[in-house]
Amino acid sequence: MPSDTTKEEEETVVYKTPFPLTGEEVSNAGRRYRLPAKNDFLAFRNYADSLEGYSLRCNRPNDTIVWSKKVKGESLNVVKVFSVYPGVDPQTMYDMLQDGLYRVVWDTYRIEAFCIVQLSPNTDIGYYAAKSPATGVTNRDFVNQRAWHSAGNGEFIIFNTSVPHRDVPTNYLKANKISSDSVVRGFSKITGYLIRPWEDKGTKGCCLTYVTQCDVGGWIPTMVMNYVTTKASPNTVKTVRGAVAGFTEWVPKQSDYQRTWTSDPDPFDVPSLENITIQFAKEKWAGESGSS
Repeated sequence: MPSDTTKEEEETVVYKTPFPLTGEEVSNAGRRYRLPAKNDFLAFRNYADSLEGYSLRCNRPNDTIVWSKKVKGESLNVVKVFSVYPGVDPQTMYDMLQDGLYRVVWDTYRIEAFCIVQLSPNTDIGYYAAKSPATGVTNRDFVNQRAWHSAGNGEFIIFNTSVPHRDVPTNYLKANKISSDSVVRGFSKITGYLIRPWEDKGTKGCCLTYVTQCDVGGWIPTMVMNYVTTKASPNTVKTVRGAVAGFTEWVPKQSDYQRTWTSDPDPFDVPSLENITIQFAKEKWAGESGSS
């Protein structure tokens, strides 16, 4: 994408992702952004599927498992949520999570959200501002570089990481008279979804692995944020469950519906793929009838 500044004047964005982005660089608004390569999506898949270092925090048999992980040298934990959706096709889940128009319908915390710039066919930079779910806590906003990939066989990946962009300064909402409330700029080191088919005991559908390491900023102590994030994660699953159910009813009512995010499946160039989290869930739930 063309830049309005010379290469010498451009700032190279430094990424904080737990794995490097290795694609080509592109210029926009005075900065050099790095695109993800195909192998970076595989790196995210492996990252999201791994259970190394995680501690189990919540187990709802045949529904949801939540883990958290401490990262050496960092105060913020990584939180991972695995959930199953019987009867929901992986493509439907992927489309629902990608659809910005439908998000207006189901995301009750949304203040403003839009695409700032499309960097490549499967990468963009977007703005998202959300109401705080807690009284007395300031609203948050994020500027995230987001990327997505269809890996074939019902597997899809979406992940984001926060980046700067000059079109959305920290006073964006007030400056554009969208909201007079104060807002704190948050930072997503990594947040993403791994969508895969799910089949167990004759039941088919999809499963969703959600992983996040996110600093919401402001005055909230890290210890409190780690606790709240872990406890609130099952509520995210509940929201997604309701949203995907409504999505199947919403789509047919759209007269000119377009999936701008679709692409031909591009499987990873590896002999086989592990499904560590899926296997763990099946084994753990096999002998359980209650919840913990």
